Amino acid sequence: MRIEIFVDDERGPRASFEPPGQFELDTSDLADGSHVLRVRAAGGEGPAGNEEIPFVVRNGPGIAVVGLRKQEVVRGRVPILVNAYESRPGDVFEPGRVETPAPIPTWTWVLALVVMTWAMWYVASEYRNHADVLAAAAPGVAAPASVPAPATSAGGPPSTSVAEPAWKARGAQVFGNYCSPCHQLTGQGLPGVFPPLAGSATVKAGDPSEHLRTVLNGLQSKTIAGVAYSAVMPPFGPQLADADVAAVINHERSSWGNAAPLVQPEDVAAARRPGPPAQVKASGR
Repeated sequence: MRIEIFVDDERGPRASFEPPGQFELDTSDLADGSHVLRVRAAGGEGPAGNEEIPFVVRNGPGIAVVGLRKQEVVRGRVPILVNAYESRPGDVFEPGRVETPAPIPTWTWVLALVVMTWAMWYVASEYRNHADVLAAAAPGVAAPASVPAPATSAGGPPSTSVAEPAWKARGAQVFGNYCSPCHQLTGQGLPGVFPPLAGSATVKAGDPSEHLRTVLNGLQSKTIAGVAYSAVMPPFGPQLADADVAAVINHERSSWGNAAPLVQPEDVAAARRPGPPAQVKASGR
């Protein structure tokens, strides 16, 4: 039996040997592109066997074309970028290939636009919330709705305007500085992490004693409305004066729909004293 090796439509074999045998294909004389390796085996009186193996030769520089795809329908002027790259024997990769610039995919631009839009909205929202807190905390500044304009009665002196309570601006400022990072400016807290103050039974209770103790001494591992909160609330008694504690408690008891009796700095001082907790008699609004 004899084996003969051909490439494409060559008439003469490139190699001829008895099986089994090895053959080295030299592609240096072949043009870059598609070729077919043909193996013919013949021997004895039967018909010859044939095997065809397609392969591609790439000895010359590789070519990259950007701007025109195969079978693409185009019209008018078409900008096309053409790049060529090659590797030397022994190279494990072709660094020239990565130098071919390619257009940025459309989805990348869309994603970047979405991220930028969200970032701008987030910054604007945070700035607006911060501005509201600063406006509420500014001394001597009252909201237009809470300070009506003086009215003049017939034949009498102008009526005096109704000023906000002294604790109101201070309470909003203390809450924004110490409490809002956990309970949020909306008083809604974070689900499963920090309990809400809006609608809280402790905040709305007629007796503010528990509310006072919580702010002064802190709280940990408390189950509220069937939800266990493992986050630790630090004690604010060592950090805040009596007037500040009273102001922030009144802020919580009169905000987000809460309407509970208020406390005085004297109530905070009484709650600080050692011994059995005393009954705190809350004042009206």
